[in-house]
Amino acid sequence: MKKIYIIVIAILSFKAFSQNHKNIFVFEFDKKTDEIVYRKNTKTKEISGFTFIINNEKIFFSSNPTSNSKLKVNTDRKQLNEIVKNDNVNKAYHFFVYLKDKKKYYSVDHLVRKVTCE
Repeated sequence: MKKIYIIVIAILSFKAFSQNHKNIFVFEFDKKTDEIVYRKNTKTKEISGFTFIINNEKIFFSSNPTSNSKLKVNTDRKQLNEIVKNDNVNKAYHFFVYLKDKKKYYSVDHLVRKVTCE
């Protein structure tokens, strides 16, 4: 019985973390338009989030590094603009940013996203 339980949990875990899930969007960081925001008052440079230009607005995404190496970029900037434009509180989007120069993925939370006013 334990083996069946472990197998079911493993299958459900693979399904939950697979990139085939329709609400996972992975896009690449663009050095020309995007900005990295570092934590203040720390001795080492830690990334606290990213500011992206989306639909002609600066939008801040809070972030955490992730060790998931199976992610692949699946969303371009045009698609990202449409997703954010048609955003809905009831949709659970999972955004990941890929920093090509560091070869790292960062999970960015849609709940902590805000439009900055200037």
